[in-house]
Amino acid sequence: MVPHVSSQPENIKVLSYNWYIDSLGYFVVVGEVQNVGQNTVDIVGLSGTVYTTDGTARANSFTQAFVQYLVPQQKAPFYMEFFPGSSASGDLSWLSLGVDRVDFTVEQAEATSNYQYPDLTIKDNTGATDGEGVYWVSGTIQNTGTQTAKNIRVIGTFYNTSGAVVAVGHTGNEPLTASLASSGTLSFRFGAWDMNQTEVPANLKISSFLLLVQTEEPILQGTPPPPSTPTPTTPTDTPPSSTEPSDSNPTNPTDSTPWSTYAIVAVIVVLGFVGAILLLRKRQSKPTIKQKSQMKRKQK
Repeated sequence: MVPHVSSQPENIKVLSYNWYIDSLGYFVVVGEVQNVGQNTVDIVGLSGTVYTTDGTARANSFTQAFVQYLVPQQKAPFYMEFFPGSSASGDLSWLSLGVDRVDFTVEQAEATSNYQYPDLTIKDNTGATDGEGVYWVSGTIQNTGTQTAKNIRVIGTFYNTSGAVVAVGHTGNEPLTASLASSGTLSFRFGAWDMNQTEVPANLKISSFLLLVQTEEPILQGTPPPPSTPTPTTPTDTPPSSTEPSDSNPTNPTDSTPWSTYAIVAVIVVLGFVGAILLLRKRQSKPTIKQKSQMKRKQK
């Protein structure tokens, strides 16, 4: 049995990352981590520091990867926002100097003997851009095991032609279903956050994606089976329907990163989960997927 309190930050590697300014004016970093160790890691917490081209550290933030119980060799995406409150200057004026890099520190990576029910398989999936520039992913999950899975979500990692992460997305705060019995199937659909494919530069264009299924139950113990190593899926030529199902819209990642089962490192929460006043101009005349979800919550 692996002691739950054993921290193993050296076994979490940031494979790639990219940054952009989102439609709310925030500086956003998206990337992908991998568990390169031999033990399952419960939750992956990352802090990030942005440096401008003059070599000065300008802002700090914190996030958690979109995964719980990251088994050896498994990968998962992360989404990190830098808003005015995350900067010592209290604004984002330093962006005009140009960003040189983002340095990451693994703040949370505790080994555990637990792992998620591994028998949820994505049987088919497609991805394409609709007429408004939104990149949608849809597919079907099947429970190929013998137990009932509960509270299922799907997370997407989106890559450019060089294989670097350019966007993330998931099926939302609410699970797709309360339970999925053995041999049962479940459909899903969600969009990539922020990446309007008609507006982004070539290096942020989506070329392929990988999907990760997460379930809250059952949680098993012992040695997990090795994760599958699927080939990233490339887009189709036929765009999916542009009708947005209300239950599948991605929500604000700042709200959705820590699901109910996630634990937050208290000393770092102030770096990344403090609300801020919306600022700067919006880049799009139409609301993004993320903004639509925010507006729906305000109307309730």
